[in-house]
Amino acid sequence: MFATSCTEEDNTIDQVFDGVSSGAVLRGIQTISNELPIGNDDASFSIELEYQDNQDGALLESMDIYIKYADNSPDEGDSGGTQEEKFYGNVAAGQFTEGPFGLPRFTLTITAADFLATTGLTSEQIFGGDTFTTRLEVFLTDGRRFSVDNAGGIITGGFFNSPFQYTTPVVCPVLAEEFVGDYTVVNNSAGVLGFNVFEEGGTVTLVLGETSVERQFDFIFLPDAGVGQPADTFILNFVCNATVVPAGQSTNLTCGTGLTIGPAPSGDQGSYTTGDDSVFSIIFTDNTQSDCGEGPKDVTATFTKQ
Repeated sequence: MFATSCTEEDNTIDQVFDGVSSGAVLRGIQTISNELPIGNDDASFSIELEYQDNQDGALLESMDIYIKYADNSPDEGDSGGTQEEKFYGNVAAGQFTEGPFGLPRFTLTITAADFLATTGLTSEQIFGGDTFTTRLEVFLTDGRRFSVDNAGGIITGGFFNSPFQYTTPVVCPVLAEEFVGDYTVVNNSAGVLGFNVFEEGGTVTLVLGETSVERQFDFIFLPDAGVGQPADTFILNFVCNATVVPAGQSTNLTCGTGLTIGPAPSGDQGSYTTGDDSVFSIIFTDNTQSDCGEGPKDVTATFTKQ
């Protein structure tokens, strides 16, 4: 088991462009808003996009938009379960405008009312933790198309930041001053190889994340293992009295495939009390990819504000 870190060589960008010179990307320039607080029909998913191909955008014909709803709160609302994606609309190349680098740009905005109308739902049928996923597909004048199904990892992340799809959560409002600051951590169960995931009795500092319900903190994963790995960032969301741990979180440790953190397979989640940020718990899975010759471990921990 050893620590990992990433550096970029001076010629990385040249190598990336060489690999995708005949393709197309739809870069996410700026996420303006991306959450749907319950009861707020004016809330929206809004993002500024930039299209690029090897002819500086001249091959763009149009962009299709699809929406898929996922019911992650089966005990609340009455949504009828997770749906297949629905067609939302098409944006012609002429609706894009020239950006500061000469490439076509478009600001996509989908309101809560738009999400509901497209999926045939009402506001009473959704609840915190549910999600709407927006998938984008671009069509080129030479007949090719690009979306999440044929874009490699070098396109969806990193320099190009072109995932072609975005997930918008339904949330209960959390005030900006809540769940920030120093918290003491107690491990209620051990992680992989019998080590505590967090420093027992240690302090972490929660800060605001990318949405009003997301919080982040830096931590040393498996500190008692004594490997000497650098700190990584833990992300969690406070969703209507449940703490939700997103999938695919790195730890800076690996035996091979990488030790990663994600939600518990059982669907169990930690909890908090709305309006009281003095204490909360999290439930998650350590080692989701079964690295180091050991299977995933369900882990629980409690955080108490100092």
